[in-house]
Amino acid sequence: MKTATIVFFLFSCLCVRAQNRSRELGYEQPIFDSDTCCWRKLAKNNEYEKAGDLIVSYLKNNKKRSNIHALHWHAGQMFAKAQNDRLAVHYFRKTYNFLYKWFGGEDGKTWYYYAKGTVAFIERDQEKLSKIIKSWDKNLPKDRNYSSLIRLYKNWDSKYLEATEP
Repeated sequence: MKTATIVFFLFSCLCVRAQNRSRELGYEQPIFDSDTCCWRKLAKNNEYEKAGDLIVSYLKNNKKRSNIHALHWHAGQMFAKAQNDRLAVHYFRKTYNFLYKWFGGEDGKTWYYYAKGTVAFIERDQEKLSKIIKSWDKNLPKDRNYSSLIRLYKNWDSKYLEATEP
């Protein structure tokens, strides 16, 4: 009887959790992205892999999303913080291509360099990251993303999570 009660309780908890996740996948993106909900809540609890998985589920199941680019970037960040480099690079790479550099204006170019530099850090290609920083230094204004690449470079021997935390 005791075992059956425990099993029933655990099953009930799992069902409630699954209903909550299902409801979250139906939210509009501003709610899904808010600081008090969903993947950000998981990230605050250092559950980065779960946060990345939730974002990927949202991408697959929610057609109301308004900024796929940001969702891919955040999924990449969560997987990078979880040290799942393969998935991190996969989702980061969905946020840029050479057209940003050629036709994206200043914003497109800086995003291209930032995203590509972040991938270089995760792939442990210090030479590529250095070249990206030097090119940015010569041709583009410094911004927060530039500062983030400098921080990655200066913390080369750290993991992504450690290198990106203030």
